[in-house]
Amino acid sequence: MKRHIKIAVNIILAAVIVSCVAAIGYRCLGYYRDIKNYFEIQKLKPKVEYNTKVNSAEEKLRKINPDYKFWISIPDTDIGYFGINIPNTDISYPVVQRKDNEFYLHNNFYGEKSVSGSIFVENNDKHDSDRDMIIYGHNMKSATMFSKINNFKEEENFKKGTIKIIKDNKEYTYEVFSVFVVDEKKNELRTNFASDEEYKKYINFLKQKSMYYKDIKNNDFKKILTLYTCSYEFDGARTIVCAVMK
Repeated sequence: MKRHIKIAVNIILAAVIVSCVAAIGYRCLGYYRDIKNYFEIQKLKPKVEYNTKVNSAEEKLRKINPDYKFWISIPDTDIGYFGINIPNTDISYPVVQRKDNEFYLHNNFYGEKSVSGSIFVENNDKHDSDRDMIIYGHNMKSATMFSKINNFKEEENFKKGTIKIIKDNKEYTYEVFSVFVVDEKKNELRTNFASDEEYKKYINFLKQKSMYYKDIKNNDFKKILTLYTCSYEFDGARTIVCAVMK
């Protein structure tokens, strides 16, 4: 009887181990596919084309996915894939927007199921008219997507932090002016405001929340963007990076 129990326990343990290994393997395969797709989409990274209003690369991206809005790039913030230092690496992705915020949490730019999801704009955001544009991305252990915006929590990266956007064949540069960690349940981010005074108070609020101070002169903060990703200081922690258009 005892022998039968021992055999049963060993079978159960073996099944658990096989299941765990399979789950880990499946997730690693997901990371591999996502990184492969990332390098594939990089071939379509747009550059400003002069003497024309239409950007050929952006047109290709819209044909692949009509939800495409613009391309975001953040210069190298020191940490490469799997924590390895790789010079000249950066955050560089197409940004999408949909009527709901759920779809691109679990699907890539091609609409395929994905561990990494996509970089996407808040669904209610009118980025042509709203003063703040909120952009979401996962914090991936493969150091892809928005993982590296957490490096702005280091003062040196914060001081030199810039973000570039190419939209409709024009390039816009934003300078990072605030970085902080917030509880997802106490999210006070906004995109539209009833008055200039209300907006001014919001900008001051973001500056006061920041881990570091940066004196940005000769800028009326007419347009800002906010990057949002997971953080691990506590359950429900989120890293917020705010930047102002130059």
